[in-house]
Amino acid sequence: MKDCGTCGLCCKLMGVTALQKPAGRWCRHFGKTTGCAIYADRPSDCRVFNCLWLLTEALDEVWKPSVAGFVLHSEQGGARLIVECDAARPHDWRRDPYEAQLRRWAASGDLEVLVFAGQRGVRLGPTDTPVRRA
Repeated sequence: MKDCGTCGLCCKLMGVTALQKPAGRWCRHFGKTTGCAIYADRPSDCRVFNCLWLLTEALDEVWKPSVAGFVLHSEQGGARLIVECDAARPHDWRRDPYEAQLRRWAASGDLEVLVFAGQRGVRLGPTDTPVRRA
C-alpha cells in the first residue's frame, strides 16, 4: 500500500475552500518534514482527494508527485486526466518517462489529458490545444 510520506505536493497545488487556501500555495498546516498537522481533523476537501499515484498500482515511484513535480488526478468519472504542475517546475511533465506516457494515454482516445501550471494549460493531442481554467 502506498502512502504520501513527506510528499504533500497536493497540499501546495490544490486549492482547499474550507481552509481558504488558494491553489499553488503551501497549506499553512503542512510541514515538509512533519506532514499535515491537522490530518485527523482535515476538511472533507482534503479527505476526498487522492492523487492517482496513490490509487494506481501501475504508477511506480517515479510517478510519485514529489519525484515527478506534478500531481495526477481525474475528473468526469475517469475520462479526463489532469496533470497539476508545480509552478516552480512547470515543465517537469515533459521529462522522460512522463511526456511520452501522457501522450500515449491522450492518443488512446479513451482519455482526455490536460496539463496545467496555474490557470494556463494544454490539452494533449495530435495538435496540442491551449486551455484555461474556467
